[in-house]
Amino acid sequence: MTGTYEHTLDAKGRLFMPARLREEIGDCFHLAMGSDECLTIYPQSAWEALCQRAELLEEEEDIEAMEVFFAQAYRCVVDSQNRIVIPPQLREFAELEKDVVIVGANNVARIWNAKRWSEKVATYMTPQKMKSLARKVRL
Repeated sequence: MTGTYEHTLDAKGRLFMPARLREEIGDCFHLAMGSDECLTIYPQSAWEALCQRAELLEEEEDIEAMEVFFAQAYRCVVDSQNRIVIPPQLREFAELEKDVVIVGANNVARIWNAKRWSEKVATYMTPQKMKSLARKVRL
């Protein structure tokens, strides 16, 4: 998935899902805590792959952490106005208030607090970092 989509949450925590993104993830997907103080949108195929990897965990601490992760994850279905509801505990985790950014991130998408996303872009969108990345992945 690719692209950046700027949107706002309404008072009920609803977020509009852009058509281009819906085409890639479908109308039913999972929403969970991300690794960078953001939320991750998992299309069904990515969610199933994650579940399979989670079943292979052997360390008790990892298994316990995944239990919490799955308990906080939600299956989302886009409503008739192309919105999803982001549950309060996930909004709190990612500090989502009003202005949010949805970004494509390879096989998933992420929902960021707009200010935090701007800071990340400023940190990583430099000629030096892009040059280094280009060498590593042959951009």
